[in-house]
Amino acid sequence: MKKRRQFFILITILLLSVQFSFAQQAQTLVWNTFQFPVKLSAKWQIHNDISYRTIGVSTSAFQYTFRTGIRRFINEKWNVAMGLAFFFTRTSFDKTNHEFGREFRLWQEAVKENKLNKKLSLFRRFRTEERFFAATSKKDESFALRFRYRMAVVQTLSNKWKVQLANEYMRQLTGGEFVFQQNRLGATAIYSVNTSIQLQAGYIWSKLAMATQHFITCTITKTIIANEHRHKG
Repeated sequence: MKKRRQFFILITILLLSVQFSFAQQAQTLVWNTFQFPVKLSAKWQIHNDISYRTIGVSTSAFQYTFRTGIRRFINEKWNVAMGLAFFFTRTSFDKTNHEFGREFRLWQEAVKENKLNKKLSLFRRFRTEERFFAATSKKDESFALRFRYRMAVVQTLSNKWKVQLANEYMRQLTGGEFVFQQNRLGATAIYSVNTSIQLQAGYIWSKLAMATQHFITCTITKTIIANEHRHKG
């Protein structure tokens, strides 16, 4: 137990060091996210999340997001989901620019979990997104179809702590061309407050076609159980 705590403290220090070293760079974003999935039954769940993403460590918003959908748990390994999302993104990293572009998104995904042993799990997710962009002063109205494949390993350290390492590759069909869109590599520390509340902090490095970006992630998840008396019964 002592070694696990020391390992987690080391991971936390490394994450904080990365966060502060990149926090003032122009293309560093802080993702503040609140997830509130609603568990309808053992098989069905409503997915919900909202986020406020800032330019560096500041109050200047770069992006506002809202995503919702319905998830079906097929068995212990597989679940599928589909839904819609709204994104409002500043058209540049210039804080004096107050123009935000609107994006409406439909999404579908399939997720598989494989337990490698009692404390190590492998997650694989394939997601498609139909992205509808409204016109801005810099871009015309457009549409893109994005394909995303994410692989993550989650190591359980104790009944409270977990660590996740993940990589996500994305390609996009736009303007008749199927091109590389970005690749994200990240690490996350996960703390379970109780059975319904979870806190996460992490770092993501993203490689785009012509640039790189850094994401600091802070997430609170609160699971809501509908008809709780029925679940207990």
